[in-house]
Amino acid sequence: MISLRRLFRLILLAIHVLVGIAITACFAGLLRRSAFDARYQRLKRWWLARIVRILGGQVTTYGKPAPAGSLLASNHVSWLDIPLLGGQTSITFLSKSEVKDWPVIGWLADKAGTLFIERGKRDGAKGASEKITEHLEHQERVLMFPEGTTTDNIQILPFHARLFAAAVSAKVPIQPVAIHYKTAQGQTHPLIPYLHPQTLMQNLWNILGERQILIDVYFLPLIDSQVHPRKQLAALSEYQVRAALKLHTA
Repeated sequence: MISLRRLFRLILLAIHVLVGIAITACFAGLLRRSAFDARYQRLKRWWLARIVRILGGQVTTYGKPAPAGSLLASNHVSWLDIPLLGGQTSITFLSKSEVKDWPVIGWLADKAGTLFIERGKRDGAKGASEKITEHLEHQERVLMFPEGTTTDNIQILPFHARLFAAAVSAKVPIQPVAIHYKTAQGQTHPLIPYLHPQTLMQNLWNILGERQILIDVYFLPLIDSQVHPRKQLAALSEYQVRAALKLHTA
């Protein structure tokens, strides 16, 4: 039964990726539409949300996404976080530069308007902060994962403060976002985290076999970026995410 489920979903996912390629080729290539064109944005949200549904995800949201022109700071569990949050609202993603070189996925991400950060490079964070500031000033929602890596769906790592400076510079609010993946029985899901040394395909293979994945997404209260320095903004965001997950997963 699990093997049939995996095969069926893998076929659906492959077809869906082809649909995404066709949409991107049409809007970004043929029609030369901006990544922020309203119709293109709606199709991207539909496409991303559909990935979660194909994999058996059932999403429950608490609160509402911040208005346009906000910096979203979320805990990071899996590559699935991206289609999960991108299916909720129009978001500009911040991603590691290596993703741009991934076959198909990198091209789709680039044409969707993803901002790429070169990790480990001397001025990588500074350049990313400047890019984020520019997009925030153009009234976009920008999403970052300030832990800097994925976690085990239980623990949260400290939020790095450097990129919070973009919200200060652009004078926009920050919205902490908490994500939690659960089994059909409501327990913390052990298979969703995408952790080293697991490969993307190994992680996907595990997820494909799950009958149902319950997902809670908490859009938490906004934080005024003009009231605190960036280190305190990072700490406050981290506190809100920790508190939300502790309250709802205890």
